[in-house]
Amino acid sequence: MKKLIAKLAFFISFSVFIVGSGLTSGCSSSQPQKTYYQLPVLTHLSPEEQSPVSQEGKPGAKHERQLWIKRVNLSDYLAAPGIGYQTGKVSYINASNHLWASPLQQQLQQILISELSAALPHRLVSGQELEPGADTLDITLTAFHGRYDGQVLIEGYWLLSHSGRVIKRPFSLKLKQEKDGYAELVLTLAKGYSQLTKSIAGQLSLQH
Repeated sequence: MKKLIAKLAFFISFSVFIVGSGLTSGCSSSQPQKTYYQLPVLTHLSPEEQSPVSQEGKPGAKHERQLWIKRVNLSDYLAAPGIGYQTGKVSYINASNHLWASPLQQQLQQILISELSAALPHRLVSGQELEPGADTLDITLTAFHGRYDGQVLIEGYWLLSHSGRVIKRPFSLKLKQEKDGYAELVLTLAKGYSQLTKSIAGQLSLQH
């Protein structure tokens, strides 16, 4: 009798273990996978531009005032780890499983420095103040997201402090997302942001 009870107890314990393992495995496999995204830099410096003596070493090369990229400011919902998306006229979400690989603010500042350095080769562009009296550029983004109708929006304004003057310029870009998916959304955002940096570079080159 004791042997029979012991066998039954072992069988019940083993059955509970199997069922519990199955439930745990089922729960873990049903959790959606998280995907991380990094905005690509679409304009790169040439090897000559990357060389620290490429401009200063050339006869007659002109070194203009440093451009200090002081801040890239984001609306609160854009500062979240999840990629922003507009689901309706007044509704927005941040994706739970499609996340920025590094803080968006940091990505945007690095791209801005890289692309403005390529567009303005005679200017020292950096994220730190390296010269006294440097020009400063601040950008505020109020929209940097995809939308329910397939449009991608980049909106905000930039401020340039130059020779004691402050210049403010708004911007608003709307691009068509050609394919579905967050990867395509990130690529479209990168294209729009590259267009924005080229526009800023063009306006900065007119300031003397």
